[in-house]
Amino acid sequence: MTSKVPVVFLSLALLAGCAKEDPTQKEAEDAEDVAMVERMSREPFRPIVPDPITPVDVARYGLDRPGCSFRKDGSKDLLFFGDASDGFLRVGGDLNRFAAKTGSAELPGGARATYIGLSSWLDVVLLPDKRIDNDAHGRPARLILHDAQERVAFMADGLVSCKS
Repeated sequence: MTSKVPVVFLSLALLAGCAKEDPTQKEAEDAEDVAMVERMSREPFRPIVPDPITPVDVARYGLDRPGCSFRKDGSKDLLFFGDASDGFLRVGGDLNRFAAKTGSAELPGGARATYIGLSSWLDVVLLPDKRIDNDAHGRPARLILHDAQERVAFMADGLVSCKS
């Protein structure tokens, strides 16, 4: 009987040693695992370069209605059109439609500052202007296009022209 006692104590000691786990070490391991999964689930960054909206698009979709148009600095080409409900941006040959975010700031002409698409979203940010007649040719603005993971995929400065 005396020979079984040391084996039982040894077994209990081993089990007790296994049961002790440092909670801070466990939390660190969990955080490391979560970070690895997040890194692995992110798709690689791909810039998005919009194409100009064509006159055919303007005629077909009625983009000459009240709203705001964005053109890059030094360009006559329409890059983005938005009104109170929709926004349009041409990417990769397709004219993409965006939904106006009704809670975002309202621009002149009833357009919105933020538009949300299926896999991206964009902001139209009015910039300060020192000219007196800033509505004659448009107001300085920045167009910022975000990808699905909230990274800036395209950004351009230009002019926003709005009509009511």
